[in-house]
Amino acid sequence: MARSAISLPSATPGSMSAIDRGPPERGGAVEQPANSAAHSSHDSARALIRRPVMYKPYAQHLGAVNSSLKCCDFALALCSVCALEQDRAISLPPMRIIAVVLMLAVAGTSGATEQAPWDAVRDEAIRAHVEFLADDLLEGRATASRGYDIAARYVATQFRAAGLSPAGDHGRHAAPDETLDPTDAPGGDKDTARAYYQHVKLLEATPVLPGSSAEYVDQETHTFEYGTDYLPSADYLAASSSLTAPLAFAGFGVQAPQLNYDDFTDIDLKGRIAVVLSGAPARFPLAQRVYHAWHGRKFELLIEHGAVGVVIIDSPEDLERIPWKQRVAMSWVPRMRLVDEADEPWEAYPELKLRFRFSHAAAARLFAEAERDLEEALARAERGEAQNFPLPGLLTLSATTGLRRTDSVNVLGVLPGADPSLQDEYVVVTAHLDHLGRGPAIDGDNIYNGAHDNAVGVGILLEMARALSASGVRPRRSVLFAALTAEEKGLLGSDHLARHPPPEARALVANLNIDMPMPFARTRDLIGIGMQHSTLGSIAARAAAAQGYRLTPAGDPELMVEHRSLIRGDHFSFIRQGIPSIVLSNGERPRDAAIDLAQIKRTYRERHHHEPSDELRLPIDYAAAADLARVNLRIVLEAANAPVAPRWRNGDFFGETFSRPAAD
Repeated sequence: MARSAISLPSATPGSMSAIDRGPPERGGAVEQPANSAAHSSHDSARALIRRPVMYKPYAQHLGAVNSSLKCCDFALALCSVCALEQDRAISLPPMRIIAVVLMLAVAGTSGATEQAPWDAVRDEAIRAHVEFLADDLLEGRATASRGYDIAARYVATQFRAAGLSPAGDHGRHAAPDETLDPTDAPGGDKDTARAYYQHVKLLEATPVLPGSSAEYVDQETHTFEYGTDYLPSADYLAASSSLTAPLAFAGFGVQAPQLNYDDFTDIDLKGRIAVVLSGAPARFPLAQRVYHAWHGRKFELLIEHGAVGVVIIDSPEDLERIPWKQRVAMSWVPRMRLVDEADEPWEAYPELKLRFRFSHAAAARLFAEAERDLEEALARAERGEAQNFPLPGLLTLSATTGLRRTDSVNVLGVLPGADPSLQDEYVVVTAHLDHLGRGPAIDGDNIYNGAHDNAVGVGILLEMARALSASGVRPRRSVLFAALTAEEKGLLGSDHLARHPPPEARALVANLNIDMPMPFARTRDLIGIGMQHSTLGSIAARAAAAQGYRLTPAGDPELMVEHRSLIRGDHFSFIRQGIPSIVLSNGERPRDAAIDLAQIKRTYRERHHHEPSDELRLPIDYAAAADLARVNLRIVLEAANAPVAPRWRNGDFFGETFSRPAAD
């Protein structure tokens, strides 16, 4: 449940909420503690830390996170949080800062211990990160919101405290203690946290429901209703648009000559609205199936064949996975696209003027007078038969879209490689920092916290960065840690990073993505999504075995087909650039036989994923999360130290499709 007692204060001119052209919703009323006025300049540091709401959470979290850091790093982290509090329009006298820093410095440890990075991982540190990031204070960390800005600053602070060099737009790998030249902070001091920021320009598009309509004319006129019959897409190029055109059905919208399958044989789509099914034929090999189910590939083919619009119908499998009612419930989430160097939306597919999704009941109307009805078309699709045919009548679609330009940031910290000949090759560890923010209230709670999706993933990443840096181990290649924005908007932050890596990076050679690892309980196995496609799989299997786990590929339909695992996470942005990628998640075999882990995961997906209830009250086994961090660290070190960077396996579909050299 959302805790109304904690709310975000409004931004002040020049504060961090701008990043710096933030949306209006980053503001909000300041809720001060009842006793805030009683504090005076002679308050002790101890009383300051006890201050309700404002300081206690930060002291607790930073204390757990930094207990093994050098005391100067601890002091630095606290100062960064104090800077955040100044951003939140709170006056903090300099002597107070000094008092708190000195007290914590004395309590801090004197230096980093020398040990293997995986031995330095602490589950309590991961817990501390997750409890901060998934708190109502951050209001769900929606992309380009104030809550996300706070989360980004927190991550940058942790990178700096861990000793990572900034790799953002202004960082250019300056050491954490060097003078940087990012945007000035309020008061004229340099805001070193922003040196870790890679800015991402975005265009937000929100369908305006009163302005959308769908009408079909054959023998008579049929007017469809929003929500019941259709859901409009966002138009990134115009605030208002409409389209009237004839229709044609093009099966799954798939063309795969290597599999003797073509939905476009002898069909003319020029000037037509294409009607296609989601998904891809079940008889396809798994990699080809998820690739051809990707909407981006479908849209490219539809454009090649002259379509001017598209109506998507859920395949029976997809409809079972995401019922129509659930799609309608999630239609409030604004859409986004990257803005490219020409200031145009990236991958907006302007040739497809409008894109709508129709329910089965509405789609059946389009097929009523065709050569075969929808039921027969679906049955043939289930059998894996390519098909296409014209549909009678004309369809008129209209949409009104609210457009807003904004921006957000990826947060990038790098541990430079020790080998001068390899340090410009980067192994990239990623986890998306964003979630959904505020939305429709469910049981009185309108904050979609995203504890498992993906505060846990970010917590694991932060502890990996700290443990590796503190160990003193320096791999040959550089290791880039990236907390990414706008994953929930379509993998946008990762797309930007994969296409625009730090200038010092000659090549991104491997990606380890941490996304919704679901550590509900400790298991005997781990799932390796993508492990069979590249030599990262062998590295990951050895790493898992070293920690007492068995690594298995994600061949389970629940994990791979149902969730489109290879194309529904930030790792796919790197795969598209030819970069081998792997994602580890908790396995299926609990160590405690009394735990029904399959049921726990099923319940999470059905009741909590992308709901306000994905919050800290759900089970999180931090020992399991720490083990995931340890295994990932072993993968990082082997990949970063190997004489040859990870490669796609010979003949691998993704390796061949995205043109990267295969393994020997």
